[in-house]
Amino acid sequence: MTPITLPCGHELPPDTDGQNDDRAKWAATAIVAFMTETGTDRQDALADLLADLRHWADRNGVEWRTELRRGMAHYEAETEEES
Repeated sequence: MTPITLPCGHELPPDTDGQNDDRAKWAATAIVAFMTETGTDRQDALADLLADLRHWADRNGVEWRTELRRGMAHYEAETEEES
C-alpha cells in the first residue's frame, strides 16, 4: 500500500483496515466540541483536552498512564504495516 503524503509533506501511516479516516473524524468531533465548550483555540485544543482528560481520570479512578499506553497500543495496531 502506497503511503499518502499530505500537502504539508506529512506522510500518513498505513491504514490497513481502512478506518483511520473515520477515527480522525471522530476525534475531530471531540476536539470541536471541546473547543466550543471551553473557547480553546485550535493551536492549544489537543494539549488542553489531554490535560483535562487526565483531570477526569484522576476524579474517576482511572490510571492515566495505563490508559495512555493502551491508547498508544491501539494506535500502533491501527497503523501497523501488513506482513
